[in-house]
Amino acid sequence: MVTRLKYAVTLTIALFFLASLAAAQGNYGGSMDAKEHGYQHGYRDGLRQGRADLNNNIRPSFESEDYRRADLGYEDYMGDRHNFQRGYRDGYKSGYEDGYNNRRVRSDIYGLNGDTYDPDRVPRSDRDAEGYANWTYGDVAFDTGYRDGLGAGQKDLKDRKDYRPEKHDSYEDADHGYRKSFGAKDVYKEQYRKGFLRGYQDAFNRRER
Repeated sequence: MVTRLKYAVTLTIALFFLASLAAAQGNYGGSMDAKEHGYQHGYRDGLRQGRADLNNNIRPSFESEDYRRADLGYEDYMGDRHNFQRGYRDGYKSGYEDGYNNRRVRSDIYGLNGDTYDPDRVPRSDRDAEGYANWTYGDVAFDTGYRDGLGAGQKDLKDRKDYRPEKHDSYEDADHGYRKSFGAKDVYKEQYRKGFLRGYQDAFNRRER
């Protein structure tokens, strides 16, 4: 009986740990899977190109150099290169179509549920980044910043606020998801802010102030 109880407790703890890890991976920046990571990168790039072609009255075509190479942003630590490229091309197509047709960003790709996410109220701790121990800080920072900026922009749009990315605490702090193992904090902050601005701009459909 005692042995069974110990086994049940151990199993519960293990399941709780795995669920927590999965939540961390889904909520802070990107995915540990190369294909999903590629999809996120491709979607962002395709979205921008689609919007640019729409604004310039160019006939729709996602057959760009970025699409053909499908490795923009790839690093060895992300996993299999071919999986990344497959994900990138799928994401690029989806992003391009959304951009060219002036659709809203598919924020669920980044673990956002609707436009209720408020990055200024997300607790900051080293545990935020436990799922990214093998990533380089630049990629983690940009991806996390992008997600936070996208959520902040969508919330500001919903609340009918002006374009104001720099007014967010998360942009000013720029340390969401940071951990010492990533390296210099100032460099992390720089990349985080770049990602935040891009995500915020994408939420506002690149509308200028």
